[in-house]
Amino acid sequence: MIRLKKGLKLKRINKKSSPDYPLISIITVCLNNGQSLEKTIKSVINQTYSNIEYIIIDGGSTDNTINTIKKYESKIDHWLSESDKGIYDAMNKGISLAKGKWINFMNAGDKFYSRNTIEQIFTKKIEGFDFIYGDCEIIYNSEFSRLQKAGDTKNLWKGMVFSHQSLFTGSDVFKKHRFNIENRIGADFEFLFKCYKNNLSFYNCHIPIAKISAGGISDTSRVESIFSRRLMVNNYSKNLKVNAYYLILFIDAFIRLGIKKMLPDRIHKFLLKKKYKSF
Repeated sequence: MIRLKKGLKLKRINKKSSPDYPLISIITVCLNNGQSLEKTIKSVINQTYSNIEYIIIDGGSTDNTINTIKKYESKIDHWLSESDKGIYDAMNKGISLAKGKWINFMNAGDKFYSRNTIEQIFTKKIEGFDFIYGDCEIIYNSEFSRLQKAGDTKNLWKGMVFSHQSLFTGSDVFKKHRFNIENRIGADFEFLFKCYKNNLSFYNCHIPIAKISAGGISDTSRVESIFSRRLMVNNYSKNLKVNAYYLILFIDAFIRLGIKKMLPDRIHKFLLKKKYKSF
């Protein structure tokens, strides 16, 4: 390995893409996620598809995150630890380092659905698309889970129809676009919605790609997330249907928030289990 600057290490490995065997860049951004990062790293480095470039962008963690990274350093192609301007700034740093034909973001604590997930997708010829996406398993406090089927991109105006962990983006797209770091809570949706409105192409592979934990940024700041999405959609589609839909979302979010605050945690979990049957 060679040290380029503080916290950044690159291997002297010349990984390349080919039409039949594309290089896949997996990027994990993290900050003080030492306890959950290890399972994500294992999920990536144990994939049966071998042409993978793994990148970790750490925001300057003060817990055991760096020790976890160093434990698996021989399996990581690039890693960087320094302060940043938020999660989307970190994601943009990862994009700048990535050399793969396709790029996926796998958050610390999340993982691929199975060991052969990437192999299932990229041993088939998928041509003429800018994005590949699929389903995900959502895990609630490690107690129960549900399979979330990916939706149709024609409904992107309603919000994310798939998780970003279950999305592979063509590197050519990122050569022209980056995440808007000023949009601290919904830059992934902003990026995807703009791409969709500019007629970039999406392919649903109809398989589970990721296992993710409930309670991400947009989950914990639901009202702000809805407001951010509405502003973006209104830039393209100002009509009664859109306004009515987002009004209902706002009301629903406030009701959910009120119920969650009033109910004991065990009752809230019980109701979630009733709503989403484990599988």
